[in-house]
Amino acid sequence: MNKKIIMIAGFWLCLLAPNLLYPFMKNESDTGTDENRALADFPHLSLQTLESYPGEMDSYINDHAAFRNRFLSLNARLNLDLFDYPDSTEVLKGKDGWYFYTAGSSLADCLGINRYPEPVLQAITAHIQTAADYFESQGIQFILVLPPSKESVYREYLPDSCRQLASPTRSEELISYIRTHSTVTVIDPAPYFAENRDYQWYFKTDTHWNDAAGYVTNQMLIEALGGAPVPIEDVTVSYLPSGVGDLGKLFHMPPSRTDDTMAVISGYYDELSTTREDVNGDGNITHQVTPDAPDPRRIAVYRDSFGYSLSQTLSKYFRYTDYYHWQAFDASLLKENRPDVVVYEVVEREQGRIPEDMMKLAPEAFR
Repeated sequence: MNKKIIMIAGFWLCLLAPNLLYPFMKNESDTGTDENRALADFPHLSLQTLESYPGEMDSYINDHAAFRNRFLSLNARLNLDLFDYPDSTEVLKGKDGWYFYTAGSSLADCLGINRYPEPVLQAITAHIQTAADYFESQGIQFILVLPPSKESVYREYLPDSCRQLASPTRSEELISYIRTHSTVTVIDPAPYFAENRDYQWYFKTDTHWNDAAGYVTNQMLIEALGGAPVPIEDVTVSYLPSGVGDLGKLFHMPPSRTDDTMAVISGYYDELSTTREDVNGDGNITHQVTPDAPDPRRIAVYRDSFGYSLSQTLSKYFRYTDYYHWQAFDASLLKENRPDVVVYEVVEREQGRIPEDMMKLAPEAFR
């Protein structure tokens, strides 16, 4: 009888102990999430929600369990140590500490599985040309910057089972088509990254490129706009230890398992001071001013998350730079701060939304 009572008591102790200890032992790592999503809210019970309530409550409990992040991190460590496997359907473990994104079209794009049919190539290019013609009529230069996805740049670190099935990729095909069938300048840094392997261009545990890649792309952009580019060999690139990137966060990678670096650029107009205005406090609309910059023009950059690394050095060369995240953009912003140049930037895996973006950038051109 005593043994049975002890077992029952032990069971309830294991069940309740985390919740009893949590208020006294929690720290910053136990609150919130780095999974790039909102945690479930406590569900409201009503006649209208009776059917969905159990599932919503289950999601809430899972998202707010005591020491949730620590247990998930421990689970990630065990999966990596025992099975060499990241516990996420959106992450693929590659070689030498590299991780890759499997959601969306990234992997299929780099393997040559996806293709744009001819009508789609025509439609994308036509939308680009229409927007470019509109800006040209306003005395504004228009230029494309198309960063490659990480999977396309570092194919050699993909698992051996991931072999390129066809060439060119659909992004390479699209860039060639735009260059052949439009008057728009396209900045494509992918060939440069492929030929220059002395530098690391992307984070190992993140989907994004680093500031070294952003720097090189900026110099291509500056050259295309008639400026004076500075080769990356003429500045200093330092690689410093970096934390867990967005891919690692998807499966709660322990920081101790991270072997990643970030690139820091120095020696590029370091003497110039830049002011930065964050309009809404969320980084989506920012204005930067460098009074003594070499080029007096105003550059507007319509960007996704890859545009952040462009902003680190582009603002040192041009006196005025405005950065608009695509989800926060409205065409009226270009009227408030009329640019000399509009730069459209979109990463490879999101190129399918180019027509929609062109209509957002220049709505008057499509009426």
